[in-house]
Amino acid sequence: MILKIDRDSPTPIYRQIIDELKSLIDQGAIGINQSLPSTRKLAENLGVNRSTVIRAYEELQALGYLHSKPGSYNTVQRRRKEVEYNPERQSLISWDQASTASARELYKIFQRYSPESPIHSKLDRKAINIAQLDLDSRLYPMDEFRRCVNQVLLNFGSESLSYGCYKGYQPLRESIAQRLRLHSISVSAEEILITNGAQQAIDLIIRLLADSDKAVAIEVPTYANIIPILQFNGVKIRGIPMRKEGMDLNLLEKALDRDKVSFVYTIPNFQNPTGITTNHQHREKLLNICLKYKAPIVEDGFEEDMKYFGKVPLPIKSIDDQNIVIYLGTFSKALFPGLRIGWVTADKECINRLTSIKRFSDLTSGNLVQMTMHEFLKNGYYDLQLKRLHRIFRKRMQLALKTMENYFPSRVWWARPPGGYTIWVKIPKKLNEAQLHEFMTKYGVIVSPGSYYFPQKKYSDYFRISIANLNEEEIQEGLIRLGKALYRLARRM
Repeated sequence: MILKIDRDSPTPIYRQIIDELKSLIDQGAIGINQSLPSTRKLAENLGVNRSTVIRAYEELQALGYLHSKPGSYNTVQRRRKEVEYNPERQSLISWDQASTASARELYKIFQRYSPESPIHSKLDRKAINIAQLDLDSRLYPMDEFRRCVNQVLLNFGSESLSYGCYKGYQPLRESIAQRLRLHSISVSAEEILITNGAQQAIDLIIRLLADSDKAVAIEVPTYANIIPILQFNGVKIRGIPMRKEGMDLNLLEKALDRDKVSFVYTIPNFQNPTGITTNHQHREKLLNICLKYKAPIVEDGFEEDMKYFGKVPLPIKSIDDQNIVIYLGTFSKALFPGLRIGWVTADKECINRLTSIKRFSDLTSGNLVQMTMHEFLKNGYYDLQLKRLHRIFRKRMQLALKTMENYFPSRVWWARPPGGYTIWVKIPKKLNEAQLHEFMTKYGVIVSPGSYYFPQKKYSDYFRISIANLNEEEIQEGLIRLGKALYRLARRM
């Protein structure tokens, strides 16, 4: 058996041995059940290190070309042929019938669910998407994050790739606790649970607190992704309308007086989708109402750090001395959406119970990414990123609002947010998702249909704009296109 080895080739020698032997076996030059030379003999013949041949043989075994028994030669074996994919193959199980009723309903929602980035045609791909809420990838601090990853792997090695603490990486929780104290929220690391994004935190809270004989009170409109998960869990939704000052607290108090409520969900800063920020008096009144009825408050601070117009009131959690507020946060909105690091802070007993649910769901959050995030915070990179984003998005939001003033018809209303990324727009006609999408894409623009932010609502005279994913040129062009669409829509009324 003669193998051709090129010592000047950039291809490693062990890889050349593998390729040569594979070729001889595939061509039939080496037959089935034929023994190959021992690793020592082949190494001598080729003038290479024995470990090189051992590595090549091991990979050929993994590929199914060789069979080896202890104390004997490696022999060629018949490889199993790759099975061709058959798209017509049917399962014996009817997965629709096997699924629970709630899972079937969630799957129906999933199939048509696209509040931020619906792509239905070639025309859509040319459209400017002013619906997406994930951060503009051109603003990712890649070099700084890469340095932190390398530093963690250098300092901690295999520990960074092992299972971590159920509550999350202790130094990261301590860093988050320290940052929360800047918002006047006094907590310890033991009162913080790291989650895979704020969405997992919401899911854990629903599983801990929500019950089929109780309702969950939410702002209407509200964060789109909480609605399907509440419905999946069979939870009654008690929608409390949003006013210009925030959730209608008189209606909330009536609902708490009339119904059993598991918790009240609110987004007091740059509310998604309306962009409304409540004042201190509203927050105090909400807290006092919930204290009266012993109803936990779930405060979603997903954009807490994106305050770039003036001062914003402190979180509700900062004035909660009875520990009824469960506060959620995330790094996704100012860094990378794929980072998936969120957290929840609450009374220690509540955190322990949430941790028990998470432990039996996904064991722990990823250690490497948590360690890297701690390194990122420790080096001051996150604060530098926030300063950069504040400067950029202050200009982008000012440009967006000015463009809307210049190009939108007078019959269209919108809210002016004090920060964040979203603008809530009211139009003079109610449309469903398909109608809105079809109309807007004719003008080369995609918005987020308002119907997604209301429970059980198919038609809406609202939609949401997000400037998170676009630069100034794209924002201006997108809103000019949107203005043309809205003028056409207004003429139809």
